[in-house]
Formats: sequence, structure tokens, C-alpha cells
Amino acid sequence: MKTKFSYALSAVFLCLFMQLNAQSQFFNDFNFNEKEIKAEDFTNLEIDYILDDFKSFLENKPEVSLKTFEEQNPEDIIFAMQMLAVGAGLGLGEDETLWCLHAAYYYKLRQYKRSALYASLGLVYDGLSIGDRTQSLIDLQLKLLMFHSISKLNEIRLIYGLLGGYGFGNEKYNNFTTDITRVTLAVIMGVQLMLSTRWSIALQTNLITHRALTYKPESGEEYKNDFTNFLIAKNNLLTLSLFFNIGK
Repeated sequence: MKTKFSYALSAVFLCLFMQLNAQSQFFNDFNFNEKEIKAEDFTNLEIDYILDDFKSFLENKPEVSLKTFEEQNPEDIIFAMQMLAVGAGLGLGEDETLWCLHAAYYYKLRQYKRSALYASLGLVYDGLSIGDRTQSLIDLQLKLLMFHSISKLNEIRLIYGLLGGYGFGNEKYNNFTTDITRVTLAVIMGVQLMLSTRWSIALQTNLITHRALTYKPESGEEYKNDFTNFLIAKNNLLTLSLFFNIGK
């Protein structure tokens, strides 16, 4: 047993010696002096074009706008050149109920830094009921309104201005019909909320309304009636309008 083990161990050492001798011969055959290692042997990275591109970027980089809310130019706030509006209104008095349906065309007359002046031509169908008495009139209205931006993102705008209107229609009571003509002057106040670049909604009401009416009954003489309503009297319509912008 010991003899076999000795033979095996001798064989292992012999193989190991032959392997070391082969490696020694390899290194002896390789002459380090035959090749001198120099810095030029390494890959030289071309970085000049990278520096040139970076320098060009710094010279031509876009300027970042630091304009504040107060420094905005008029063209920064978009007011449409033309607008169309449709809507409805409701008003309550002591005994009467008022309502209306309306449509209007708006044209921008002038633009200011944060506001725009519009002229509006509108058509309104007005209704009023007091017990058994009802009125229905058609109004032609001309408005001069200022739309003024009051929010940082320009989505909320204050509306104020003047209204002039001429209406005609009739009143019915106890099977009698009376023809009516009406002249209206009013001071308007409202607010507009932009829903998108095209669409917006607005609430408007008359702060002060003066009306001059002429009645022509089927029988009897013509007579007139003038009156003025204030907002606190609750006789003024509160109207909701949907606006559509046409152009810039």
C-alpha cells in the first residue's frame, strides 16, 4: 500500500516539475528588451471636438425668460379678436320673476397691457311674469365692455362697462294685450373664467339699470313709465354666458 502511494506521489511531483520547466522556458524565450513600451502606444482620445461643441453651446445658449407677472407685455396675454356668446339669465323681484335668453357678438376695439376693450352687439329675448300678467320682449343691445385680467395665469378676468338697448314686445293680462317699447341704459359688472384657449364662461349682472317704457294698450291712451333698479333691489338679471373665441 505504501509502495503504491509512493509511486503516485512521485508521478504528481514529476508532472508538476515538467509544467514549471515549460513555463520557465517560455519566459526565457521572451525578451523584454526587444520591445520598449512608450506612451504613444496607448490610444489617444480625441477631445478637441468635444471642447469646441461645449464652447459653441455656451456662446449660443438660449436666454431664459425671467419676466415677472408685473413685467408681462401686452402680447403675453391673449384676448381674442372676436368672440361669440350664448346664455341665459334669471332675476327675482318682490313679486315678479324675470328670465332671458341671449346671444351676442364681441369685437376687440383696443388692447391694453392687461385688458381689452370690446364692442358687443346682442339679441335678447326677455320674459317677465307677475301673477296672471306676463311680458315678452326682444331687445337689441349694444355694449362697451372692458375685460381685465386679474389672475397670475390670466384665466380670471373682470368685466365692466356700459349697456344700451332698445326693446319691443307686449304684455298680456286678463285677455288684454298691450304693446311695449323699451329703452335701457345700464352699468354692467361681471367675471369671466377661461376654460381653454377657445372656451370660457362668464357671469354678468347690471349694477344699475334705468328703463323707460312706453305702453300702447288695445284700448285707451298711450302712457309711459320710467324706473331705476339697483343690484340690492334684486330686480336685475344674473346671466350666465358661454363664450367661444374666434382668432387672436
